[in-house]
Amino acid sequence: MISMDFVIFKVIFSAFEQFQNKNLSLSFKNLVFKKPIKLPAKFISELKNLSETNNDIIYFQNIEEVILIGNLKSNYSYNHYYVILYTLKSSGEKKGYLIGNVKKFGDILIGVWPFNKQLAYKSIENIIENYDDIIKKTHQYTKICVIS
Repeated sequence: MISMDFVIFKVIFSAFEQFQNKNLSLSFKNLVFKKPIKLPAKFISELKNLSETNNDIIYFQNIEEVILIGNLKSNYSYNHYYVILYTLKSSGEKKGYLIGNVKKFGDILIGVWPFNKQLAYKSIENIIENYDDIIKKTHQYTKICVIS
C-alpha cells in the first residue's frame, strides 16, 4: 500500500517562445513505500530507443526544475528527473510518473499524476506491472511522452 503523506513535486518545464515565456508545470504526488520502487536501468533507455521508431512515443529534454512542496522525509538526493506521461487507448485516461535518479542507486519512482484517493489502494505490484506494460505493450497506449 502507498502512504499518501502530503508532499508534492512541482515540475517546471522550460518555456517555449509561442507561450510568451510562460513556464508550464505539473504537480506529482509523492509515493512512499518502505522500500523505494527501483526501476530497471534499461527502462528509460528502452523508451528513448522506441521513440526513434514508434510515432506514439516522444522523448525530449525540457525539465527546468523540480520544486518540493511539503516535508519529505527521504534519504535520497536526486541528480535529475524524468517525467513519463501517457494516455490509455482503451479509456483515454491520462496518467504520469515522476522518476528521480539517485547517484549509485539508479532510477526510482517518486511521484504520480494525477493523484486521487484511488491511488492509495494501488500496490507496488500494480505500479510495476503498469510500467512494464508501457514497454512491452505500447499498442495499448498512445502519446507516451518521456521528458528529461
